[in-house]
Amino acid sequence: METPSHHGALVVGTGSIGARHARNLRASGIKQITLCDPAARSREALARELSCDECSSLEEGLNDDAIDMVFICSPTKFHIAQAMMAAAHGRHLFIEKPLSHASEGLDELSAIVAQNNVTCMVGCNMRFHFGPATVKRLLDEGRIGTPRQATVYTGSYLPDWHPGTDYRRSYSADPLQGGAILDCIHEIDLALWFLGPATLRSCATQQADTLGIPVEGTADLQLDHEGGSRSAVHLSFMEKEYKRFCAIEGSSGKLFWDFHKKSVEVQDAAGTVRERFMQGDPYDINRMYVDELKHFLQCISSGSDPMGNLHEAISALSIALAARKTKKR
Repeated sequence: METPSHHGALVVGTGSIGARHARNLRASGIKQITLCDPAARSREALARELSCDECSSLEEGLNDDAIDMVFICSPTKFHIAQAMMAAAHGRHLFIEKPLSHASEGLDELSAIVAQNNVTCMVGCNMRFHFGPATVKRLLDEGRIGTPRQATVYTGSYLPDWHPGTDYRRSYSADPLQGGAILDCIHEIDLALWFLGPATLRSCATQQADTLGIPVEGTADLQLDHEGGSRSAVHLSFMEKEYKRFCAIEGSSGKLFWDFHKKSVEVQDAAGTVRERFMQGDPYDINRMYVDELKHFLQCISSGSDPMGNLHEAISALSIALAARKTKKR
């Protein structure tokens, strides 16, 4: 990956996703990397591994003129305030999903980003996975005609996400910023990416009582898209068997992607497979994060609007926040 030598990155938050981005930044050729986290142990350990700078506060990190982009990888409730501060300093922004846990500050952030001509991308890495990316390409090529309805599904098990850590103490378990709707917002983003803007028609949720945490563990959303199509989005972190797929029916065929089958199928109206696209083995799951980073850096260099821009992220968050207000079933 080619990168301008003058780039410098500040990574805010050194948990699992912050560490992934920091390692990918180093592997991409970014020489100036500073890690920011109030938790000294994880920050210092990663700084030793990558031989990079560190600081304990965002203010301190932004004082370094060598930094021109900031990766917000902190707990969700801090995203907007930290992003506004970084954008006000003219730094390009990569914000991990979800954009926020609330609607407050979104308009102000949008204004600051525009005023300072800042590139802002919200990390929805599933757009860069072979499966969804292939589905999107085939939709854009009109392989199944006009989309009519879709199912976008993810099911996983929260205790398995980060082995060795107590999920009950994670921000996924925090009623303010956790729960399946925000944690699994990738699938809301994919539904909007595939079929266009939408409004929430209904949502049914189930509390994660069996996991012993006070948040919704499952949510089933029904979306009405502006183009006339509908989608069903299933989000869950209470399923021990990992499942991830999407099925889209169009006016002249169907598309089906399954994470485990590692393929995208183009089917006729009767379900007969016309074409099959295989992702190939071995497939390094980190590849989508690397491709996501490459896209962000290219957008900074070209001044182009990134895929997964702030407007798109606000649209997905609006759906998620509306879903969170619905009654549990």
